[in-house]
Amino acid sequence: MRTAVDEFQRVFVTPESPCAYLPGRSSRMAFRLMEEGDALDEDLALEMGWRRFGKFLFRPVCRGCSRCVPLRVPVSSFLPSRSQRRVLRRNQDVSLEVGEPVLDDERLDLHERFHESRRRTRGWPETRKDPGEYRSTFIENPARTLELRYRLGGRLAGIAYVGVTPRALNSIYGFHDPALSRRSLGTFDVLQEIELARAMDREYLYLGYLVEGCLSMEYKKAFGPHEVLVGSSWGAGRFDAPG
Repeated sequence: MRTAVDEFQRVFVTPESPCAYLPGRSSRMAFRLMEEGDALDEDLALEMGWRRFGKFLFRPVCRGCSRCVPLRVPVSSFLPSRSQRRVLRRNQDVSLEVGEPVLDDERLDLHERFHESRRRTRGWPETRKDPGEYRSTFIENPARTLELRYRLGGRLAGIAYVGVTPRALNSIYGFHDPALSRRSLGTFDVLQEIELARAMDREYLYLGYLVEGCLSMEYKKAFGPHEVLVGSSWGAGRFDAPG
């Protein structure tokens, strides 16, 4: 009889390519297609350090490098820092709606503006508005996925996608209006995801990979206390609380 662990043997590993997170390094990724009705246990996947993005589970399998460290926040013990409490106060006028993923021009435009800003400020690769790619990445999900919509005075300010498992929420991806950068909407979103996990009686919020030295991935260590996966064991991670 095939077990959930056996399912992870059916994977495709990419050839080595330049690392998207750390300059001068190479990377390899393992992928597995996750289909609707799949016997695969997504909680087990998260426990093993996999991530889900659209229909695919993935994890890094780089030779000689283990800088991508899975990180999760135990919801019951999370304590916002002083700076995170300031972010909550700063965004009291932002409304949140939780619903099913939707594709429309408003979301496509926000996604494109966010990535163009990141391309200019952080060197992200150039992207283009592609409804088909957006649909396959964020809308067509083999497992339950929620869309978090943030609005400011009726204006769409941010979008985040969160996977739902019996034990956890999986923070898949988020983007926000770069014109509102002073509001720290990325931090605000993670704080809302933690509260949503608490309201749904989930044990963890999985935040993906912490990559020391990568600005786009280091922010995750500010949410704590948190746990990191080292080898096959989860344990308390170093919590750097901003002022």
